Amino acid sequence: MQNILVILDKPKHEQIALQRALELAEKSGAKLHLVSFVYEPLASMPMLSSSMLNVSEELEKERGKWLQALQSEYSLPPGSTAEVIWHHDITYWTLEYLDDNPCDLVVKTAQKQFGRGGFGSIDWRLIESLPTALWLAVSTHWVKRDRIVAALDPAIDNPLHVELNQRVLSLGGTLSKLLDAELESVACVPVHSEVADLDKFREETGALLKAVDKVIADSGVNCSRTHFVTGKPAAEVNRVVDRNKARAILVGRGVRKGPKGFLLGNTAERILGRANTDVLIVP
Repeated sequence: MQNILVILDKPKHEQIALQRALELAEKSGAKLHLVSFVYEPLASMPMLSSSMLNVSEELEKERGKWLQALQSEYSLPPGSTAEVIWHHDITYWTLEYLDDNPCDLVVKTAQKQFGRGGFGSIDWRLIESLPTALWLAVSTHWVKRDRIVAALDPAIDNPLHVELNQRVLSLGGTLSKLLDAELESVACVPVHSEVADLDKFREETGALLKAVDKVIADSGVNCSRTHFVTGKPAAEVNRVVDRNKARAILVGRGVRKGPKGFLLGNTAERILGRANTDVLIVP
Protein backbone atom coordinates (compact mmCIF):
# COMPACT_ATOMS: atom_id res chain seq x y z
CA MET A 1 0.00 0.00 0.00
CA GLN A 2 1.63 3.23 -1.20
CA ASN A 3 -0.96 5.99 -1.60
CA ILE A 4 -4.09 6.72 0.45
CA LEU A 5 -6.61 9.47 -0.27
CA VAL A 6 -8.22 10.83 2.90
CA ILE A 7 -11.49 12.77 2.69
CA LEU A 8 -11.34 14.80 5.89
CA ASP A 9 -14.22 15.45 8.24
CA LYS A 10 -15.36 19.03 8.67
CA PRO A 11 -13.55 21.13 11.29
CA LYS A 12 -14.42 20.43 14.95
CA HIS A 13 -15.31 16.83 14.10
CA GLU A 14 -13.39 13.83 15.41
CA GLN A 15 -11.37 13.22 12.20
CA ILE A 16 -11.97 9.48 12.35
CA ALA A 17 -10.94 8.95 8.72
CA LEU A 18 -7.59 10.64 9.32
CA GLN A 19 -6.96 8.49 12.39
CA ARG A 20 -7.59 5.30 10.38
CA ALA A 21 -5.38 6.47 7.53
CA LEU A 22 -2.53 7.43 9.86
CA GLU A 23 -2.57 3.97 11.42
CA LEU A 24 -2.40 2.32 8.01
CA ALA A 25 0.34 4.68 6.84
CA GLU A 26 2.42 4.02 9.94
CA LYS A 27 2.31 0.26 9.31
CA SER A 28 2.65 0.34 5.52
CA GLY A 29 4.77 3.41 4.82
CA ALA A 30 2.06 4.83 2.55
CA LYS A 31 1.81 8.51 1.71
CA LEU A 32 -1.40 10.37 2.48
CA HIS A 33 -3.18 13.01 0.45
CA LEU A 34 -5.62 14.92 2.65
CA VAL A 35 -8.49 16.82 1.09
CA SER A 36 -10.88 19.16 2.86
CA PHE A 37 -13.94 20.19 0.88
CA VAL A 38 -15.56 23.59 1.19
CA TYR A 39 -18.32 25.09 -0.93
CA GLU A 40 -20.95 27.81 -0.81
CA PRO A 41 -23.85 27.11 -3.24
CA LEU A 42 -24.71 30.81 -3.53
CA ALA A 43 -21.39 31.40 -5.26
CA SER A 44 -22.66 29.53 -8.32
CA MET A 45 -25.74 31.73 -8.79
CA PRO A 46 -25.13 34.28 -11.58
CA MET A 47 -26.96 37.15 -9.86
CA LEU A 48 -25.08 36.64 -6.60
CA SER A 49 -21.70 35.29 -7.69
CA SER A 50 -19.89 38.67 -7.66
CA SER A 51 -21.15 39.60 -4.20
CA MET A 52 -20.18 36.15 -2.92
CA LEU A 53 -16.64 36.31 -4.28
CA ASN A 54 -15.10 37.76 -1.12
CA VAL A 55 -17.07 35.37 1.04
CA SER A 56 -15.84 32.40 -0.98
CA GLU A 57 -12.24 33.54 -0.75
CA GLU A 58 -12.61 33.99 2.99
CA LEU A 59 -14.09 30.54 3.42
CA GLU A 60 -11.20 28.95 1.54
CA LYS A 61 -8.69 31.03 3.49
CA GLU A 62 -10.13 30.00 6.86
CA ARG A 63 -10.26 26.35 5.86
CA GLY A 64 -6.65 26.58 4.70
CA LYS A 65 -5.60 27.89 8.13
CA TRP A 66 -7.46 25.03 9.78
CA LEU A 67 -5.78 22.50 7.50
CA GLN A 68 -2.36 23.87 8.36
CA ALA A 69 -3.17 23.59 12.06
CA LEU A 70 -4.37 20.03 11.51
CA GLN A 71 -1.09 19.08 9.88
CA SER A 72 0.75 20.52 12.85
CA GLU A 73 -1.41 18.53 15.24
CA TYR A 74 -0.96 15.20 13.45
CA SER A 75 2.39 13.88 12.32
CA LEU A 76 1.92 13.02 8.65
CA PRO A 77 4.13 10.47 6.87
CA PRO A 78 6.97 11.82 4.69
CA GLY A 79 5.79 12.84 1.24
CA SER A 80 2.20 13.39 2.33
CA THR A 81 0.24 16.36 0.99
CA ALA A 82 -2.92 18.29 1.83
CA GLU A 83 -5.20 20.73 0.03
CA VAL A 84 -8.47 22.59 0.35
CA ILE A 85 -10.91 21.74 -2.44
CA TRP A 86 -13.63 24.14 -3.54
CA HIS A 87 -16.11 21.79 -5.16
CA HIS A 88 -19.82 21.04 -4.85
CA ASP A 89 -19.57 17.32 -5.68
CA ILE A 90 -17.20 15.21 -3.57
CA THR A 91 -17.83 12.03 -5.56
CA TYR A 92 -17.22 13.67 -8.94
CA TRP A 93 -13.97 15.27 -7.74
CA THR A 94 -12.79 11.99 -6.20
CA LEU A 95 -13.37 10.07 -9.41
CA GLU A 96 -11.41 12.66 -11.39
CA TYR A 97 -8.59 12.53 -8.86
CA LEU A 98 -8.40 8.73 -9.07
CA ASP A 99 -8.25 8.92 -12.86
CA ASP A 100 -5.09 11.02 -12.66
CA ASN A 101 -3.39 9.71 -9.52
CA PRO A 102 -2.42 6.20 -8.36
CA CYS A 103 -4.28 5.35 -5.18
CA ASP A 104 -4.64 2.13 -3.21
CA LEU A 105 -7.39 3.19 -0.83
CA VAL A 106 -9.88 5.99 -0.14
CA VAL A 107 -10.73 6.63 3.50
CA LYS A 108 -13.74 8.65 4.64
CA THR A 109 -15.80 8.91 7.81
CA ALA A 110 -19.24 7.38 7.26
CA GLN A 111 -22.34 9.56 7.45
CA LYS A 112 -24.12 6.98 9.56
CA GLN A 113 -26.82 9.33 10.80
CA PHE A 114 -28.23 10.17 7.38
CA GLY A 115 -29.65 8.63 4.24
CA ARG A 116 -30.87 5.22 3.16
CA GLY A 117 -29.60 2.18 4.97
CA GLY A 118 -27.78 4.30 7.54
CA PHE A 119 -25.36 6.00 5.13
CA GLY A 120 -25.44 9.45 3.59
CA SER A 121 -25.97 10.05 -0.12
CA ILE A 122 -22.29 10.91 -0.65
CA ASP A 123 -21.28 7.59 0.90
CA TRP A 124 -23.63 5.62 -1.34
CA ARG A 125 -22.40 7.38 -4.45
CA LEU A 126 -18.82 6.58 -3.50
CA ILE A 127 -19.78 2.96 -2.80
CA GLU A 128 -21.46 2.67 -6.18
CA SER A 129 -18.79 4.30 -8.32
CA LEU A 130 -15.24 4.18 -6.93
CA PRO A 131 -12.77 1.94 -8.80
CA THR A 132 -10.61 1.84 -5.65
CA ALA A 133 -11.27 0.16 -2.31
CA LEU A 134 -13.21 2.43 0.03
CA TRP A 135 -12.90 2.46 3.84
CA LEU A 136 -15.89 4.04 5.58
CA ALA A 137 -14.97 4.60 9.22
CA VAL A 138 -17.25 5.04 12.23
CA SER A 139 -16.58 5.75 15.87
CA THR A 140 -16.32 2.27 17.40
CA HIS A 141 -15.00 2.68 20.93
CA TRP A 142 -16.61 -0.63 21.85
CA VAL A 143 -14.30 -2.64 19.60
CA LYS A 144 -12.18 -4.93 21.78
CA ARG A 145 -10.20 -7.01 19.30
CA ASP A 146 -8.14 -6.34 16.22
CA ARG A 147 -10.24 -8.57 14.02
CA ILE A 148 -11.41 -8.13 10.42
CA VAL A 149 -14.28 -10.12 8.95
CA ALA A 150 -14.53 -10.75 5.21
CA ALA A 151 -18.10 -11.30 3.98
CA LEU A 152 -18.01 -13.92 1.23
CA ASP A 153 -20.70 -14.68 -1.32
CA PRO A 154 -21.63 -18.39 -1.01
CA ALA A 155 -22.79 -18.53 -4.66
CA ILE A 156 -19.43 -19.92 -5.71
CA ASP A 157 -20.80 -21.68 -8.79
CA ASN A 158 -20.49 -18.27 -10.46
CA PRO A 159 -16.89 -17.43 -11.53
CA LEU A 160 -17.57 -13.71 -11.04
CA HIS A 161 -18.52 -14.33 -7.41
CA VAL A 162 -15.40 -16.43 -6.90
CA GLU A 163 -13.21 -13.66 -8.34
CA LEU A 164 -14.86 -11.06 -6.12
CA ASN A 165 -14.41 -13.28 -3.07
CA GLN A 166 -10.72 -13.58 -3.97
CA ARG A 167 -10.37 -9.78 -4.11
CA VAL A 168 -12.10 -9.42 -0.75
CA LEU A 169 -9.83 -12.04 0.79
CA SER A 170 -6.73 -10.50 -0.78
CA LEU A 171 -7.42 -7.06 0.69
CA GLY A 172 -8.42 -8.65 3.98
CA GLY A 173 -5.13 -10.52 4.09
CA THR A 174 -3.16 -7.36 3.36
CA LEU A 175 -4.93 -5.31 6.02
CA SER A 176 -4.77 -8.04 8.65
CA LYS A 177 -0.99 -8.19 8.27
CA LEU A 178 -0.58 -4.41 8.34
CA LEU A 179 -2.80 -3.97 11.39
CA ASP A 180 -1.68 -7.17 13.13
CA ALA A 181 -5.32 -8.28 13.15
CA GLU A 182 -6.99 -11.65 12.82
CA LEU A 183 -8.85 -12.27 9.58
CA GLU A 184 -12.07 -14.26 9.69
CA SER A 185 -14.63 -14.92 6.98
CA VAL A 186 -18.39 -15.29 7.02
CA ALA A 187 -20.69 -16.81 4.40
CA CYS A 188 -24.44 -16.75 4.84
CA VAL A 189 -26.97 -18.86 2.93
CA PRO A 190 -30.29 -16.97 2.84
CA VAL A 191 -32.81 -19.68 3.76
CA HIS A 192 -35.72 -19.95 6.19
CA SER A 193 -35.25 -21.89 9.40
CA GLU A 194 -37.68 -24.60 8.17
CA VAL A 195 -35.41 -25.33 5.22
CA ALA A 196 -32.24 -25.13 7.29
CA ASP A 197 -33.56 -27.92 9.53
CA LEU A 198 -34.01 -30.39 6.67
CA ASP A 199 -31.52 -33.26 6.59
CA LYS A 200 -31.05 -32.94 2.83
CA PHE A 201 -30.21 -29.25 3.16
CA ARG A 202 -27.67 -29.99 5.90
CA GLU A 203 -25.94 -32.49 3.65
CA GLU A 204 -25.71 -29.97 0.83
CA THR A 205 -24.45 -27.18 3.08
CA GLY A 206 -21.63 -29.46 4.19
CA ALA A 207 -20.46 -29.67 0.59
CA LEU A 208 -20.91 -25.91 0.17
CA LEU A 209 -18.82 -25.19 3.24
CA LYS A 210 -16.01 -27.33 1.81
CA ALA A 211 -16.26 -25.37 -1.45
CA VAL A 212 -16.02 -22.06 0.46
CA ASP A 213 -13.00 -23.40 2.33
CA LYS A 214 -11.40 -24.23 -1.02
CA VAL A 215 -11.95 -20.67 -2.26
CA ILE A 216 -10.18 -19.40 0.85
CA ALA A 217 -7.35 -21.93 0.46
CA ASP A 218 -6.91 -20.99 -3.22
CA SER A 219 -6.58 -17.32 -2.24
CA GLY A 220 -3.47 -18.08 -0.21
CA VAL A 221 -4.86 -15.98 2.64
CA ASN A 222 -4.96 -17.31 6.16
CA CYS A 223 -8.40 -17.09 7.79
CA SER A 224 -8.36 -18.03 11.45
CA ARG A 225 -12.03 -19.02 11.29
CA THR A 226 -14.88 -19.32 8.81
CA HIS A 227 -18.42 -18.64 10.02
CA PHE A 228 -20.99 -20.49 7.92
CA VAL A 229 -24.49 -19.30 8.84
CA THR A 230 -28.04 -19.43 7.50
CA GLY A 231 -30.85 -16.91 7.64
CA LYS A 232 -31.15 -13.28 6.62
CA PRO A 233 -27.64 -12.23 5.57
CA ALA A 234 -27.90 -8.61 6.76
CA ALA A 235 -28.76 -9.78 10.26
CA GLU A 236 -26.57 -12.88 10.44
CA VAL A 237 -23.41 -11.39 8.93
CA ASN A 238 -23.57 -8.36 11.22
CA ARG A 239 -24.34 -10.60 14.17
CA VAL A 240 -21.07 -12.43 13.56
CA VAL A 241 -19.19 -9.13 13.29
CA ASP A 242 -20.79 -7.68 16.42
CA ARG A 243 -20.45 -10.84 18.49
CA ASN A 244 -16.73 -11.00 17.75
CA LYS A 245 -16.31 -7.24 18.29
CA ALA A 246 -14.52 -6.95 14.96
CA ARG A 247 -13.06 -3.62 13.94
CA ALA A 248 -14.10 -3.86 10.29
CA ILE A 249 -16.12 -5.84 7.77
CA LEU A 250 -15.15 -6.26 4.10
CA VAL A 251 -17.87 -6.50 1.47
CA GLY A 252 -17.36 -6.95 -2.26
CA ARG A 253 -18.88 -4.84 -5.01
CA GLY A 254 -19.23 -5.28 -8.73
CA VAL A 255 -20.88 -8.60 -9.59
CA ARG A 256 -24.31 -7.45 -10.70
CA LYS A 257 -24.95 -4.60 -13.08
CA GLY A 258 -27.62 -1.95 -13.15
CA PRO A 259 -29.04 0.48 -10.58
CA LYS A 260 -30.35 -2.29 -8.31
CA GLY A 261 -27.25 -4.44 -8.35
CA PHE A 262 -24.29 -2.22 -7.63
CA LEU A 263 -22.91 -4.54 -4.95
CA LEU A 264 -23.64 -8.21 -4.57
CA GLY A 265 -27.23 -7.12 -5.04
CA ASN A 266 -29.64 -5.82 -2.45
CA THR A 267 -28.28 -8.29 0.11
CA ALA A 268 -24.93 -6.50 0.34
CA GLU A 269 -26.70 -3.16 0.56
CA ARG A 270 -28.62 -4.39 3.59
CA ILE A 271 -25.45 -5.78 5.18
CA LEU A 272 -23.73 -2.41 4.83
CA GLY A 273 -26.77 -0.49 6.04
CA ARG A 274 -26.90 -2.45 9.30
CA ALA A 275 -23.17 -2.49 10.01
CA ASN A 276 -22.10 -1.10 13.38
CA THR A 277 -18.39 -0.96 12.63
CA ASP A 278 -16.04 0.21 9.88
CA VAL A 279 -16.82 -1.17 6.44
CA LEU A 280 -14.49 -1.67 3.50
CA ILE A 281 -16.03 -1.92 0.05
CA VAL A 282 -13.93 -3.89 -2.43
CA PRO A 283 -14.59 -3.22 -6.16
